Amino acid sequence: MNTDKIQNKFSLSYFNLMTSLLAVLNSNEDDDTNLVLARYLLEHFHELKNLSIYDVAEECYVSRSSIQRFAKLIGYESFTAMKQNAPITRQHMDAFVQYACHPEFDQFLRISMDDMMQDINEMFLAQNLDVLVKRIHDSEQVVILAADLSSYPAKVLQQGLAAIGKLIRIVTDAYPDTALLQNLKPEDLVIVTSTTGNYAIATLSDLQSVHTCKVLITLNHSEKFESCYDSVIYLSHKFHSSDRITEGIQNVYTRYGVSYFFDLLFNLYIEKVNTLPSSHPHSILIK
Repeated sequence: MNTDKIQNKFSLSYFNLMTSLLAVLNSNEDDDTNLVLARYLLEHFHELKNLSIYDVAEECYVSRSSIQRFAKLIGYESFTAMKQNAPITRQHMDAFVQYACHPEFDQFLRISMDDMMQDINEMFLAQNLDVLVKRIHDSEQVVILAADLSSYPAKVLQQGLAAIGKLIRIVTDAYPDTALLQNLKPEDLVIVTSTTGNYAIATLSDLQSVHTCKVLITLNHSEKFESCYDSVIYLSHKFHSSDRITEGIQNVYTRYGVSYFFDLLFNLYIEKVNTLPSSHPHSILIK
């Protein structure tokens, strides 16, 4: 599918339509109009491009204005604009199924994981991550940006750092906080995780006006990122570069790569820069 016409339709606020719909599904009461609309659109996602606003209004017993308000609520200018995101989101959905439809999947997964961990270990040692962990430690405000679907590793790191007294914040496309980013100072830190580079490309224009230290963690070796980021950390040397949002990709790197990388990073943080007082309950575990 040619995605050239919708390359500029992505941003920090609207990146993955399914993620936005699932966020509504997970956070509203059963009788809430927004949940009714989200559930209907999810159940009919594969035919969304052929649905009119009249169809949805009739099936959900809501007004067309309610549907337009819902589209704006999840970051789109209109119902039509929301529908334009559906085809590329569908490709990402298909990739989830294709990833799991592999013969002898358990063996395939084990071998792929072993190769990935060795690859990330080598890249981790080859790049000067001491600088990043010191910046995390020294920065008053640390914000991790991630696509909501891929934000779990960031949340695990957030909990680990909180356990030893370092608080960081997370911003995703499901819960965008552009005001937080605009208020950051030069001495603060933004870390963007974007395994394929799609989310990094989608948020480039948002981050151009954020005047703080910016670090990207990715597989994508595109030179396009160099003008926006102070540092780009690569998870692998094997992957090609792309300057545009690509079709859905699912593999062990997109599933587990950032989680594994953040485990290594947290370990390095503890070893290099953590300074817990002796009174802290975790100090005996670290020293």
